[in-house]
Amino acid sequence: MVSAKKIKAAAIVALCMSAAVASAQTPEEVRARCRAENRPCVGLVLSGGGARGFAHVGVIKVLEEMGIRVDVIAGTSMGAMVGGAYAAGFSYEQLESTVLGVDWDQMLAPRPDRAILPFRRKLDDYKSLPSSGIEIGADGVPTLPDSFVPSEELALFLNEKTGTVSMIEDLARLSVPFASTATDLVSGERVVMQKDCTLGQAMRASMSLPGVFAPLPYHRKLLVDGGLVDNLPVELARSMGAEVLIVVNVGTPLSKRSELNSVVGVMAQMVNLLTEQNVRESLASLTDEDVLITPDLEGFTSADLKRSADIIKRGEEAARKSQAALLKFARPRAEFLAWNETRMRPFADEDARKVHRLSDIRVASRRRSAVAPERVLNVADISADKPVTNAELDDASRRVWAEGNFETITYRFDPGPNGTEVLVFEPREKRRGYSSVRLGGSVQTNFEADNSFNLLFSHSWNLLNDWGAEWRNEIQVGEERRFTSEFYQPLGAGSPWFIQPKVEYAREPFDVYEYGDPVERRRNETLLVDFMLGREIDRLGFAGASLGWIRTKSSQEVGVEGTSDKFSSWYLGGEFLYDTLDNINFPTRGVRFSALGRLTNDTSGNEGGDEYYSVDALVPYSVGRWTLTFSGEVGRSTVSSAFSLGGAKRLAGSAYGRWTGSRMQYGRLSLAREISGTFDAIKQPVWIGAAAEAGRAWNPNAPKTSESSDDDWHYAGSVYVGIDSLIGPLFFSYGRTFGDESAFFFLWGRRD
Repeated sequence: MVSAKKIKAAAIVALCMSAAVASAQTPEEVRARCRAENRPCVGLVLSGGGARGFAHVGVIKVLEEMGIRVDVIAGTSMGAMVGGAYAAGFSYEQLESTVLGVDWDQMLAPRPDRAILPFRRKLDDYKSLPSSGIEIGADGVPTLPDSFVPSEELALFLNEKTGTVSMIEDLARLSVPFASTATDLVSGERVVMQKDCTLGQAMRASMSLPGVFAPLPYHRKLLVDGGLVDNLPVELARSMGAEVLIVVNVGTPLSKRSELNSVVGVMAQMVNLLTEQNVRESLASLTDEDVLITPDLEGFTSADLKRSADIIKRGEEAARKSQAALLKFARPRAEFLAWNETRMRPFADEDARKVHRLSDIRVASRRRSAVAPERVLNVADISADKPVTNAELDDASRRVWAEGNFETITYRFDPGPNGTEVLVFEPREKRRGYSSVRLGGSVQTNFEADNSFNLLFSHSWNLLNDWGAEWRNEIQVGEERRFTSEFYQPLGAGSPWFIQPKVEYAREPFDVYEYGDPVERRRNETLLVDFMLGREIDRLGFAGASLGWIRTKSSQEVGVEGTSDKFSSWYLGGEFLYDTLDNINFPTRGVRFSALGRLTNDTSGNEGGDEYYSVDALVPYSVGRWTLTFSGEVGRSTVSSAFSLGGAKRLAGSAYGRWTGSRMQYGRLSLAREISGTFDAIKQPVWIGAAAEAGRAWNPNAPKTSESSDDDWHYAGSVYVGIDSLIGPLFFSYGRTFGDESAFFFLWGRRD
């Protein structure tokens, strides 16, 4: 049993610790306190190492079991994440659950979840346009993105985990004095993150691996990963007052020559060379009184983020092997428990702090702001009339970020009246009038004569006024040629109503078949001028009404001289889109329904008539890794041969554009299974599936000698492998259209 005398002594230690946390602890004060307790000042040094840094959590578990009090902590990169959380007051259990609970797919996603994208960004998916592109500066010079991974999810994660101590801007005031290292990207100098910064900023700066996460702007500096200059901050811990050190090194060793066989491998080696040099200096400065723990992480890389449980275990095993050396730092159990309880006090009621009573909601003002605060508040859709949780605020920040006009958007709380809080959104927006260039397209081949490609060039000018106008121009070359210019103008800051004038010219060739062989090559040309008044439906889609003018022409390119089909007319139109699909290429949940209709006053007697409509739907249903998907489409056009069937995903087996017409009906049922989790070597989502299709496309007024007049149904079946790759969807399939042809197909992008 613990004696009453020991408990009383422990209580006195706890009271002293509580008083110390209220103010910054200087190195001299830290040493003086340790001398008063007749023990050396213990520093914990945690190195960087990416996912290998999860081993630090296992080491901390053993330190707590042994009753080792840590007086100062210094960390770099992942060591800053783990060490900073422990210094702030995280228990070991909270550390472990946080690491194991991170959704790394979401953290490292190149864009927000599709469900929260505004409809215009959802429509880009159907053009195979990437979420980001090359930005054009005011001087006309193109610039590449500053990182592969957006920083929003990392910022929200740190905001949530450090929010309890976010008011502390001197990290020597944490439960355990803490500091991390970062690198000034301009000067290459080491920057110590402790004074005049929050814990979230210190973690964020030290974690900013160049190229992965964007540099952190901080006091006119650009900060990146501290591992480049000080991956094992031994001297930093000593400068904070430490007299003896517990050092945990999880850095990635240099690769062997046989492993340097790719650009990625060479670049990683260059970073590791810089890191290894400064680590050797730090290791050389250790004394016999210090304890070095080097977990056995053979087989683990810095990118093995989803193997956190195994890496934590390796850290625990390494610490247990060093227990004999660590024993000299252990304190009496009662004393340690009292200290540890005080250390964890800031996060003891963490769950209660996740619910907030608000008195006001504001947007932090910025000079030369390009986005009206009303837009941020309307999209965030948070009310001060009821309590709000951190999870709700994270979702609100993601919705605003998904607009595409912000680098990051986080939030903080200021004190409000009567125990309430003022919620302050802090957006870091892109500059007014920024523009970007993106490239998309598609390639399809049956490895024989049927080959087609399209390349899409898209340029957007954004934030052209306070209401968030955007002017976009697109040029597509290849099999289908198109030029589009549209101006999107919301009718107020944050208003769901918008107007959109548009001019479009499109030219598409198609073949006319007789007895199964192409006998004629024709092309459709369309010139359209459209003015739409529309309303966004809360990120689910939009509805709009249009007034416009259209001119169409179908003429011959190759073959026996034939007829020309053309008309021009004013029209009234309507358009509707409802799209909640999680992924348009490999959907597992949600639904898509779209409809477009136009009524013209054409009197030229063209083949297509005077009505145009197109309706399509797609519904997936998933059970585990299996997904059953139904899609269908019907259409009628004012132009002969405006619709086509055939190709990799439209009656597979037949040639692309095998059947064309001014009328079309089509349905597809597919069953697919995601298999990427089956093979450790496969990192991208991979699907295998089979599909059954039925469809017809025809021209009612075409000559009976032409297959275009045939309104018979055609049926097809196919099997395929699909990869949701970083460069877009890839499909390898074999299909057969019964009564026609069979073929192997390769498809990159979308050719619906």
